[in-house]
Amino acid sequence: MMREIMVRAMYCEMLGYDASFTYIHAIKLAQQGGVLEKRVGYLAVSLFLNEGHELLLLLVNTVLKDLQSTNLIEACMALTVVAQVFPKDMIPAVLPLVEDKLSHPKEIIRRKAVLALYKFYLIAPNQVQHIHSNPDGYKDLTGSFVTILKQVLGGKLPVDFNYRNVPAPWLQLQLLRILSLLGKEDQSFYVAFVYFYMW
Repeated sequence: MMREIMVRAMYCEMLGYDASFTYIHAIKLAQQGGVLEKRVGYLAVSLFLNEGHELLLLLVNTVLKDLQSTNLIEACMALTVVAQVFPKDMIPAVLPLVEDKLSHPKEIIRRKAVLALYKFYLIAPNQVQHIHSNPDGYKDLTGSFVTILKQVLGGKLPVDFNYRNVPAPWLQLQLLRILSLLGKEDQSFYVAFVYFYMW
């Protein structure tokens, strides 16, 4: 029953009506109930509340509990909420658990943990300074990135990826950023890359 009411409240909010009286119930739904109720509660929280909302304080213990859960779905939901609406002053409470998820056996959990850490980096870079990624461990992927870039430039991707007759410009930029990070400390890398890119 509460799940259906929450879905209707989300719909009302999307139409522009004020449904702020349901915010506390969204948090209660995320805290209690089965996986489906929890999912609707977390979804409602991420839609209703922003990072500065005072009701998010009530969600911290639920997020901590779900991050420690062995249930994959609960951990995914908690990481999603952390990446979307978690306030900066509550980052220290969840940071160790999010860092632990980087070594989780499931890829989706690792991916969501990276997204959460990226969000932390955007809103509070000083709190995640201790997390370093050494590009030397990934230099063997350079050939793969360059091959993908060649395919993009060669027009091997579907036309849907083109923007104003430029083949996948956003993918090109991302690949160039990745390659620049991989060769940040290595000048010979830049020379080889420029030589390859020009030919």
